Amino acid sequence: MTETKLHSKGHKLNAVVTGAFFIAATVSAIIGVLLYGPVLNNTDSLASGAGNSTRIAAGAFFELILAFSAVGTGIMLFPYIRRYNESWGLGYVCFRVLEVVFIVIGIISMLSLLTLGQEYVKLNGQDAASMQSVAKLLIAIHSWTFSLGPHFMLGINTFIYSYILYRSKLVPIKLAIYGITAAVLIFIAALLEIYGINSPFSVQTAVLALPIAVYEMVLAGWLIVRGFNEYALAQLFQNQATNR
Repeated sequence: MTETKLHSKGHKLNAVVTGAFFIAATVSAIIGVLLYGPVLNNTDSLASGAGNSTRIAAGAFFELILAFSAVGTGIMLFPYIRRYNESWGLGYVCFRVLEVVFIVIGIISMLSLLTLGQEYVKLNGQDAASMQSVAKLLIAIHSWTFSLGPHFMLGINTFIYSYILYRSKLVPIKLAIYGITAAVLIFIAALLEIYGINSPFSVQTAVLALPIAVYEMVLAGWLIVRGFNEYALAQLFQNQATNR
């Protein structure tokens, strides 16, 4: 088997693994939010958390999968982004790390809420009221980390790698342009959340987030079935990366 064929098979495998990580990230993010529903949508979040402890723990598990998948896509795409431009590659890694950090902080807040809820059912009176205040703070932390991680940082990350995919032509140009558009929309959603116009889990936010979910699934399907454009790969790895 020639060296060229070995490289081609290697890039095809990278594309498949990258696509699998994108699917895992999108699916786990949606499932995690749905599993957290009893806590996020209940005025008595502590009692609800205590009564749905298994479900909340499962939500945390799926968010861990989301964090792992985000790291995975970062690792798989970094060599291609760096080859195009080292500065863009470094920026991509930094913002991807920040996204994962926010996700993990959100997981810790929900698990802390779960622990607090287990103690809450044993108490009453002033102690119980104080715990409710702490619970609201933990939910607020999770909401902010969701806005800053899977929305704000995701918008930046998606814009970076979609722009590189567009310029390098590693995937169809129209797909890359759609990705850039989706990135801008989720970034706008994050800004609206930061300024208090929308909540992270509102219908309006969901509408703005839908395009990026669709994009990641379509991109994943393309990478798994078709892989990266071989001609574009050859050009990318033959030419010296330059700032653009």
